[in-house]
Amino acid sequence: MPFLRAPGQGLSHIYASPSGSSLPDSSDDLPESSSDGRSGSPAPSLYSFSSSVDGQMMLRQVHGRTLNNQNDTYFLPADNEEHRRLDLQHQVITLALGGLYPAPDLVRRALRPRPGKMPAILDVGTGSGSWAIDMAKLFPHCNVVGVDLAPPRVDGDLPPNCRFEIDDANLGFSHYQGAFDVIHARSISAGIRDYPQLLEEFAQALRPGGVVISGDGDMQLFNEWQQPLAYVEEGAPGFTWTHRVFFAAYNAMKNRGGSIDSPSMCPTWLRSIDAYTDVGWHKVFIPIGPWRQTADPRERLIAEMLREDCLRYIGGLAPLLLSEGYLPESVEMMQREAAAELRDLRARIYSRWAFAWAVKK
Repeated sequence: MPFLRAPGQGLSHIYASPSGSSLPDSSDDLPESSSDGRSGSPAPSLYSFSSSVDGQMMLRQVHGRTLNNQNDTYFLPADNEEHRRLDLQHQVITLALGGLYPAPDLVRRALRPRPGKMPAILDVGTGSGSWAIDMAKLFPHCNVVGVDLAPPRVDGDLPPNCRFEIDDANLGFSHYQGAFDVIHARSISAGIRDYPQLLEEFAQALRPGGVVISGDGDMQLFNEWQQPLAYVEEGAPGFTWTHRVFFAAYNAMKNRGGSIDSPSMCPTWLRSIDAYTDVGWHKVFIPIGPWRQTADPRERLIAEMLREDCLRYIGGLAPLLLSEGYLPESVEMMQREAAAELRDLRARIYSRWAFAWAVKK
């Protein structure tokens, strides 16, 4: 899959298109340039993406995993292993929501076909690209753009109405004024330094009537009665290694400047922005592992998938935790004990996913 750099652009914008094909002419509905010099739509390429050249610039090796090389705030992996985890997480969330997005009436209204201009969708923090690709297939009359710090690993050809850009959302979206009808941002809070400001940027990038959707898993875990787990030391009643490693990751992300509390704060932030109306919020509690005896087959499937997602997530935390000063043996012990706990269903824990949305006035 070639990644194409537009003339005059730095690494902030690199475009992906299906091999041997070009984006449809309707991509011209999106802006082609801006005052900050960053392009908003594909232009003739100077050269194709080269993993031996561009990869060294966009990616770096840290404690045995590949990370992005643009943003020190976001310190989770960006390699093929992580993208496969994100594919799994995408399936979990889609099943839990019963679809690709919350607020389905608002989203479908914003993306309805209209004469003269193709609706457009922006997926910020696209990760593996799964959500963007699925939306491009579900809405073939829409243009879909996925943005992330590192290129996605896409198997096969992209839908002709989908492309990817390499960029840091912290730099803003002034090059995309009034360009989109839906903006989707999921699981990005760890890499965003000022989430309220990002929501302001989204308002500027939306067309009137457009919908912004923000979603993330809460780093706070919950007990079997869906009450927040308190932090306790090893050996005390209620201690779990899973909570310990999530607590360590939470503090490490916060120390790096991430807006890690955004899942619970997003509705308040959206209501404080005059450009938005119709703010909504939806919470989903998912068991980490099939420990609920009364669960139906659907819940057990989702819980099993989320357990696997969490196992892979915990396995990818070494660069983050080691960079914060944890000793290698401490990180290895937390990862090992938490993984054993989850596999053996010794911890009855819920993960809470929070989704907030609003409509641009």
